[in-house]
Amino acid sequence: MSRGYRLLTLDCPQCGAPLAAEGEDVLYYCTACYSGFRLDSETEELTSVEVSFVALPHQAAEEYRPFWRIPATIEADPHAGDSLFSPIAQFFFGDRETTGHDPGQGIFVIPAFATPLAQATTLASRYTAAFPQLGERLGEKLLGGVYSLEDAHKLAHFTFIASQVEKPGTLRDLDYKIHFSDPSLLGVPFARSGEGWEDSIFGLRG
Repeated sequence: MSRGYRLLTLDCPQCGAPLAAEGEDVLYYCTACYSGFRLDSETEELTSVEVSFVALPHQAAEEYRPFWRIPATIEADPHAGDSLFSPIAQFFFGDRETTGHDPGQGIFVIPAFATPLAQATTLASRYTAAFPQLGERLGEKLLGGVYSLEDAHKLAHFTFIASQVEKPGTLRDLDYKIHFSDPSLLGVPFARSGEGWEDSIFGLRG
């Protein structure tokens, strides 16, 4: 792979097997030892990243596409009242008995593959809000991803803001900060639908 003037050998750092990749990929998965890696934008080295897969009971997935799974804490104005109305906001700020975590804490699930911004936002919003109900499995083939961790952070901000502006008058009251923790990757099953693809859980276009 070429990045600037540097050549990077795409062999698995764990077992030495070749890693499959397309020209723009920055995420890689070794099908020999089931290890995941991301290309660090600062060091330009392959960094290990945990990978898991969404379970699809009683159905074989045609392909698995990568999503960033990023634990995060959102700080928001406690006086914002019902301005924090969206499913994502309710996931992060709902009561602990409902969400299973402390207020403000949650996990963003952000597409890492190339898709139009509107579709990426829809997928991110739906999977972030639904993530606690998703089962997991291991050891599938995962397509490479083109969006870096830095891209995923930006899309998380965009998704949170976009979910709030669906209600008129809420954006001017929105005062927030997001603190991200160590990421992992999540393989989500997709299947062909007409001339395109859609995810196999919610039927959203990807």
